[in-house]
Amino acid sequence: MATSDQKRSPYDRYRDYVLQLEQAGKKFPVNQFGAVNFSKIADECGNRRQWFSESAKKIFCSQGKTLEQVIAKDIRRIGSEFVAAKDPESLAIDMADSKSREANRLRVMLEQKSKENELLREQVEQLSAELRLLRTSAQEISSQQDLMIDSGRSFIL
Repeated sequence: MATSDQKRSPYDRYRDYVLQLEQAGKKFPVNQFGAVNFSKIADECGNRRQWFSESAKKIFCSQGKTLEQVIAKDIRRIGSEFVAAKDPESLAIDMADSKSREANRLRVMLEQKSKENELLREQVEQLSAELRLLRTSAQEISSQQDLMIDSGRSFIL
């Protein structure tokens, strides 16, 4: 956006945007819910999105109308894009596809976690066997020390 465009007021940039829509025969953009998409309008105007809500009650035109009233009049005059609703069957198909992808993803995760769990079980088994050997060895060493202390003789096995 040119620097001279930045020096103009947000209202002037909005008015220019409305004129461009009219000249191009376009309508106001709408969001996925069918309401006017102020984020897109703000981007195209070079304004902040918040400017529309912050300035809604301020008077901008010579007729004493608020920004909210000016925008409502512009929307009635120019109109807004129409977003066709999907038929229930395609919505059901989309939902089924989404659930199928999620189920596949969860199935893969379950498989990975099961393999990981099995590896951890094997590791626990191995470490338990090692611990038993170490305890047995420590017990033997302790018995040899007790015998050596009692008898004064040393045994090495």
